[in-house]
Amino acid sequence: MQGSYDPVLVLASYFVAVIASYIALYFGTRLFVIQGPARKFWLAMGGVCLGSGIWSMHFVGMSAYTMPMEMEMSFNAGLTLLSWVPAVLASTLALYVITRPEVKARSIVASSLIMGAGICAMHYGGMYAMQMHPQISYDPLLFWLSVLIAVGASGAAMVICRAVRQVPEQYVFMTKTVAALVMGAAICGMHYTGMAAAIYSPESAIPQSNLLRGDWMGIPMAVISAVFLLIALIVALQDFREIEREKAVREQRAAWVEKRANADQVSGLATRHHFDQRLLQRLAGSGDPFSLVYMELKDYQTLLSQQGEVQANQLVQAAAAAFSAAFSGDSLVARFSRHGFIAMMPPVSADEVELMAQAIRPAIASSEHAREFGSWIMGFSSFPGSANSTRMLINMARKPRIEVRSHASLTEVEPKLMMS
Repeated sequence: MQGSYDPVLVLASYFVAVIASYIALYFGTRLFVIQGPARKFWLAMGGVCLGSGIWSMHFVGMSAYTMPMEMEMSFNAGLTLLSWVPAVLASTLALYVITRPEVKARSIVASSLIMGAGICAMHYGGMYAMQMHPQISYDPLLFWLSVLIAVGASGAAMVICRAVRQVPEQYVFMTKTVAALVMGAAICGMHYTGMAAAIYSPESAIPQSNLLRGDWMGIPMAVISAVFLLIALIVALQDFREIEREKAVREQRAAWVEKRANADQVSGLATRHHFDQRLLQRLAGSGDPFSLVYMELKDYQTLLSQQGEVQANQLVQAAAAAFSAAFSGDSLVARFSRHGFIAMMPPVSADEVELMAQAIRPAIASSEHAREFGSWIMGFSSFPGSANSTRMLINMARKPRIEVRSHASLTEVEPKLMMS
């Protein structure tokens, strides 16, 4: 005996499956960034939402089916509720596996088998809940085909969940939507293949003791399920946004603390300690060549003793701004001492350093106190040409190659060094 389907309810069952799939993708990608007790809570919530969605899709799909010989479809309440359990457990397992930091192929295969078995247990358990006499039998080929579809859909869902998180931000929504449409089709494919496998005996009858009967499983259940899943998604989204906001606040606070620890308060440049650490890392790294450029204010101490710290700091700030402006974004510029600055940058030649000095000079010359206290010197060293240790590289960079006196022209202190 064969029945028929209501196309509206078939479409409604697919709609429920798509929403459940989208929620699975949402939880599957968001759980990657949640840690601590909140992760367990949202893992359980994700499993309940996904499992309930698959379970709802099954019974909406069942209500789309018109029984042969105009039998009224009904279900045993206890067995119907029991069929919900494997769907939730299988969904929770899937979310747990796909959100682990590292997942091997064999883990995905094993989890696909378990989740597929859970979905089949839900489907065929739901069919058994009809308590027909004699019981429904199944075409072996279509039965095993429905099992393969369940396992394949489970594996595809896990692979898709892990792949979606790598998608660029602007394509995430579209990618998840398309993936949910595909996964929904796979879930429905399993259900309707299983339904096609069912064989009803002409003598079959449904007991009057079944409590769940009537049209409650049709459009009403589809609407209730969709609303429930969408509310769960909205609540989860709001919670995740709050988590992201708190995370952003913590990151901003940590960045502020790190900046305060690694930045000089007067010049705004990196501290010498931070510079020394980066220089050690650079020497211990790939061994690529680089240069150090050093600049020192010659009259800082005189200005400090004659006019005080405020005026001296003004000159430091002007010099720091002029010095750092001469370098590209991939350079690290630091305040080396109270009156010295140093930069680590891609390799430069003596001529390039002289051009930097030409660019720096007018900015410092236009600053306050430059007429009397604006003299400065500049030097540089290169790795590996000049030296191969931090101390020797810094010492070489501090040897004057260029001197600029207050309102004087650019001059070479020791031309032989410029050529070395």
